[in-house]
Amino acid sequence: MSIKYEIHGIKNAKGEGKEQKYVHLFAHEPQSDHALEDDIQASCSLTKADVRAAFSALRDHMARALASGSRFHIPGVGYFSLSVGLDAPDDLPDDLPDDKMRADYIRLRNIRFRPERSLLSEVGSGVSFERAAFSSRSRQYTEEQLLSLLRHYFTTHTCLTRRILQRVAGLRESAAKKWLQHLTATGVLQKDGASNAPVYLWRG
Repeated sequence: MSIKYEIHGIKNAKGEGKEQKYVHLFAHEPQSDHALEDDIQASCSLTKADVRAAFSALRDHMARALASGSRFHIPGVGYFSLSVGLDAPDDLPDDLPDDKMRADYIRLRNIRFRPERSLLSEVGSGVSFERAAFSSRSRQYTEEQLLSLLRHYFTTHTCLTRRILQRVAGLRESAAKKWLQHLTATGVLQKDGASNAPVYLWRG
């Protein structure tokens, strides 16, 4: 099955006035634990109980290895290692010598994964891509265009919510929130209702 994709761009991404293109993949939902157990049981002599026990033991061994500072290797899959960073207090002097940076300033950020070449090669030989017929991005509006849409909406409705704005304007949640904040600040909309479930009234 082909993986759907779309191309996005970030304007002036490197401060050079150029647009940087990148690929956005529409990832499928991960396989459920039960479905994975069924698949493994069907492909080898392990039972589902064996699979659960193996995964539990693998997780415990990985946690111990990483917490001790070791990389963790799963044969045929790849290597896991820690990603850390400094999280020093805000009032710490900028010129504090490195040898004065205490161990409790170090925080775990993430767990890195580096796949084995054989896994990359196998996945690469089997993967295919197809341009998506739909977009995950918000529609782009000028303020006047969005106001025109809202004027039409409020001819037959008394109030607006963030979810409704997303639906009628084709916006993502973050874009809808920004527009509502802006239009409320400029007096076009009036925020009303409960703080955790606000509605917006037309005042434009």
